[in-house]
Amino acid sequence: MSRKKILIVGNGNHQFITNYVHWVKKGSKGLYTVDVLSSAPIHMENNQIYNGIFPNYNNSHWFQSFLLKTKGISRYYRFYLYKKSIPQLTGYDIIHFHFIGTDSYFLINYFKKNSVAKIIFSIWGSDMYRVNSTNEKKFIGACRKADVLTFANEKSIDYFKTKFDWTKNNLYLCRFGLAPLEDIKDLALTKNDCKQQLSWNNNKLAVTIGYNLSQAQQHLEILTQFEHEKIKRLADKIQLILPITYGGTSKYKRQLLDKLSQLPFEYTVYDTFLTDEKVALIRKASDIMIQVQKTDQFSGSMQEHLFARNVVITGSWLPYETIKEHGGWFIEIDKLDELSNIISLTTTNYKEYEAKTLNNPQIISKLSSWVTNIHKWIALYSN
Repeated sequence: MSRKKILIVGNGNHQFITNYVHWVKKGSKGLYTVDVLSSAPIHMENNQIYNGIFPNYNNSHWFQSFLLKTKGISRYYRFYLYKKSIPQLTGYDIIHFHFIGTDSYFLINYFKKNSVAKIIFSIWGSDMYRVNSTNEKKFIGACRKADVLTFANEKSIDYFKTKFDWTKNNLYLCRFGLAPLEDIKDLALTKNDCKQQLSWNNNKLAVTIGYNLSQAQQHLEILTQFEHEKIKRLADKIQLILPITYGGTSKYKRQLLDKLSQLPFEYTVYDTFLTDEKVALIRKASDIMIQVQKTDQFSGSMQEHLFARNVVITGSWLPYETIKEHGGWFIEIDKLDELSNIISLTTTNYKEYEAKTLNNPQIISKLSSWVTNIHKWIALYSN
């Protein structure tokens, strides 16, 4: 069988994409060569993942670094680099876009005119749910030019069909696997050992709020619930954990830190890059995880907390029916005002709630391990 040539379009450093490419090559037993057209310079540790890397970013050139980081200029400079790369982007069997945004709107027109490759769009969630009114026509116009569109859950497919009056039979359910599940599984430490490694308080329940700095995570609204007197009285039982390593703005971060400083709780903030090992430690050390962002598709971080047997509190408006249908357990709230009561209940009756998480690791593994999910992606490439 001849090897297929794949071009991935997206941020070639994103862990979803790097893990995806690793498993595509592994699952196909080397039948695919995979190049990347990346929206950012590839980090040295990711170089070996791809067969070819485009554009030719010069990481050591200070002026290019300045152009790529300057708001208002970076996009145009990136598009200029894309245009320089285009003559080299030939002979592909599959062109696979990950996360549909302004770069996709720009590039799809070229590939549709000049390539016979099968074009796949993988919609990640926020690229669809949070597309603004200015870009909505561009988003759906680009989607109409793709041969196949993939989604992480049925609810997102239904939303897409209804929102955009979609009648084509080219929407597929394909999930990313979660590489951190293996890291958590292999972590031969107890929850208290993990807390100790992270310098958390072993005598308090660790409540992790969200998983990035985006305002859509609603940190400030969540922390407002911790101002209730009945929650403040639990300060000797609760510590707050905030992983805010990416997304958001410096202004929002300052607001968040200011809010935290006004509350009577111990807290730990993570605002720099986390290694895979540290992510696994945080998941396993956490006791309660609050995930009530405004929109989502199928949060990997939340699933990792479920796998680590955290008591997860999430919004009923988020599309996690698949986990429930497979027997997974978590707490849902209909509005943020319910959060203070739920926190009070889960904190004072923690062991009772924790017992309900017993089957979550097996269920999440079945739904979201790479071993389970890679076959659907390979079938999509093969058909």
